[in-house]
Amino acid sequence: MIDPKKHEVQALSVACQSGGEYVESLGKTDLATFTGEEWATLIEVAVTAFQNHLRTAYANEPPPF
Repeated sequence: MIDPKKHEVQALSVACQSGGEYVESLGKTDLATFTGEEWATLIEVAVTAFQNHLRTAYANEPPPF
């Protein structure tokens, strides 16, 4: 991401937190042992958290144009 805006930086933090919580719920720390389904779920969790945060943030404070 080039020159991320305030809400994008916050969304990345939220996505990392959500992804980390999912990984902790699996009880695995070695990513090489993840199944295909676990990888797909990790991506879904992180992307959904990122998008949801941006949607809420920009609804409350639209970006300047």
